Amino acid sequence: MLLDNLAKSSRLSRSAVSTVLIVISVIVMYNWIVAPRAAFLRGAQRHEIVAGNIAHKHEVISKKVIEKRKELQKLQEQFTKHREILFTPEQAKEFFSDLQTISEEAGCAVYSLNILTTAPSRKQQQPQNASYIVPRSATLTVAGVYEKIIRLMKRLQSRTQKVWVDSIKMEILDHDSVRPKCDITITIYTVEDEEADV
Repeated sequence: MLLDNLAKSSRLSRSAVSTVLIVISVIVMYNWIVAPRAAFLRGAQRHEIVAGNIAHKHEVISKKVIEKRKELQKLQEQFTKHREILFTPEQAKEFFSDLQTISEEAGCAVYSLNILTTAPSRKQQQPQNASYIVPRSATLTVAGVYEKIIRLMKRLQSRTQKVWVDSIKMEILDHDSVRPKCDITITIYTVEDEEADV
């Protein structure tokens, strides 16, 4: 019936119907073939932009990581170098127990040795397995001729670990004596490991 009506219709209406059918076919083909591919291409372009941004960020982060590793390596080397001049807690105990012997070997008589005990302050929370530096001091009172006291000072400071002389106070006991009394305050620094305290 539709074909009969189409056959009876004028040439103009037939071409209009053909044109409509062609337009509908083009729209259907566009939606089935072209539109999905265009969407896929737009998605691929967006993906390429995002991948490029990620690659750039990765490159920047990689450079920063390399810089931080170099900085960390320098800090570790500096720490190793500085750690050599610090005492361990065992070395500090041994040093303080040997002070009288060191003084006598230098030719000085020991009057007193007072080890100043200071507990390490832990006001701030230390990270686990951290190392921190604790000062330990002592006051050594000796008597000896000037040259022997100088020899004692040199012996104290000739160690691998650093010994700081905070103060020296010399006092002549009597005017006839050539052996002054000398109060020496020394400080050493120990590296304390957090894990050792637990």
